[in-house]
Amino acid sequence: MKNILIIAVVLFIGCGNSALDYNINIYGALFKIMHEGHREGVVSLLDVLQKKHTYGLGAMEGLNGEVLILDNKVIINTAINGGTPTTQTEVTGKDKALLLVTSEVKKWQKVSLDEPVSMGTIDAAIKQYADKMGINTNKPFPFMIEGGFGSVEWHIIDSPDPGGSHDEHMASSWKRIDSDFKGKILGFYSENHQTVFTHHSSFTHMHIVFEDEQLSGHIDDILINKTWQLSVPL
Repeated sequence: MKNILIIAVVLFIGCGNSALDYNINIYGALFKIMHEGHREGVVSLLDVLQKKHTYGLGAMEGLNGEVLILDNKVIINTAINGGTPTTQTEVTGKDKALLLVTSEVKKWQKVSLDEPVSMGTIDAAIKQYADKMGINTNKPFPFMIEGGFGSVEWHIIDSPDPGGSHDEHMASSWKRIDSDFKGKILGFYSENHQTVFTHHSSFTHMHIVFEDEQLSGHIDDILINKTWQLSVPL
């Protein structure tokens, strides 16, 4: 029981700037999933959606699929390697996330950029322009990217077994590469939450969303080589 209570602790972080209207909520932690084998859901999606203008991303209970929330609209995708993804947009009381980062954002501000970025440079670019727009980048914040993508490699997690390394989880996941398209990304930036909601080598956790297909998933690699727009809370 003690371990379950520890996992379910919610980290609530204010934006630190009264002019910017958002908060960050973190449920679960990557290191507990990857190194301690935790698979039990830590938060009900119905509870999360009680707050208006909620944006969020994460993984479902049991590592069985991905979840994306855009202004309280939910996309849950599950898939097996080599199969066809399924989509769920209505949430029930049984739907729980194993890892979830959310924020309530009433308004966004946007900047248009021509700077090409890759997975290796996108963190620095987001920090640079978010700073200019008044975001305190020493604290976590949500962002959105829209524009022309040269390529995006992404996956939908499918790992029902409690054990296994990150590489083994990835090997069993459903994966896709999309090239030369216009799309949308929801992400969260933090320099202080590696192995909590970002991996140890990154300051960002990003999900691509294809609204026409009702599909979304975790981004593994990216190239943005056309004009794009970065949005952060206003």
